[in-house]
Amino acid sequence: MTETRERVAKGTYLAPSRVTLGQLTDDWLRTRRDVREVSLRGYRGVLDPIVGHIGERTVQSITRRDVEALVEWMSTGGGARGRGWSQRSTVYALGALRQVLAYGVADGVIVANPAEGVKAPRRRKGDRRSVSVWEPADLVAFREVADRDEWAAAWRLTLCGLRRSEVLGLSWSCVDRDFGTVTVEASRVVVGKGRTALDDAKSEASHRTVPVEQMHPGTMAVLRSLSAAQAAHRVAAGSAYDASGLVVVDALGHGVSPDAYSDRFRALCVEAGVPTIRLHEVRHTLALMLHRAGEAPADVAALLGHTVATHLAHYVPRTERGAASAASRFGEVLAAVR
Repeated sequence: MTETRERVAKGTYLAPSRVTLGQLTDDWLRTRRDVREVSLRGYRGVLDPIVGHIGERTVQSITRRDVEALVEWMSTGGGARGRGWSQRSTVYALGALRQVLAYGVADGVIVANPAEGVKAPRRRKGDRRSVSVWEPADLVAFREVADRDEWAAAWRLTLCGLRRSEVLGLSWSCVDRDFGTVTVEASRVVVGKGRTALDDAKSEASHRTVPVEQMHPGTMAVLRSLSAAQAAHRVAAGSAYDASGLVVVDALGHGVSPDAYSDRFRALCVEAGVPTIRLHEVRHTLALMLHRAGEAPADVAALLGHTVATHLAHYVPRTERGAASAASRFGEVLAAVR
């Protein structure tokens, strides 16, 4: 009783609560009306194993030591087939858990966040995901082959730095054929097995207008050709045609599967005889090319639709060729002193 009175006097008293971590997690997820469905799905994906592990514990019973033990479990045996999670996944999961518990503090379930200050394992060599990029000649070689593909217009947009979700979510109303630009306003993403959703662009920075004709002359002609082909498909299909308004669709007007788009990209890489990089690494390729060309990071970030910090941290990869070039340039600088 004395201890309770002291807590009341200090303003730290909380009535006993039987709210479990699983219940608090569900409540928090229901409040996340500020994120896209794909982001919500990502939160669920990393929180479900945690809830399965300690979700029946009451939130008030969870201590910092419990969270430390949870991180250890994730790192060593909490993954599929008893393997540990990757460092990246552990960081993401710990961040999500920290937000859930912060919600518990704000909702008056707990006084302090037991996950606050808990560190994820440091990144090791094997945790770093290598990034592969094309040289300019590779990009041109791919474009030549891709221009003969049925999705030629889509590949042109990809080569202008649009994300897969942005290409597949682009509508004809966002294509300015007079000015040769496309405006990114939406994205189409996978939200479940065989299911996609058309949503807002990934972030505020993702909303942008891209001068695609300037980047790849002839892109508007390819888009006009696609528009004419779709008009013919619409007539042939009649009432069966899905007038979605999307640029990238099949013969019945249905949006193209994101996985099918990625699979086709890899097949075209092989056909073009260029390195088979990940589809998203086309954006890294453009970022590195423009960086080497001396363009300001802020300008390149604006073109690709992300922040300057993201651009410098993730989109200007180190390469052996780049390191060799920098070393050679350093030698030239020293030689000029003599």
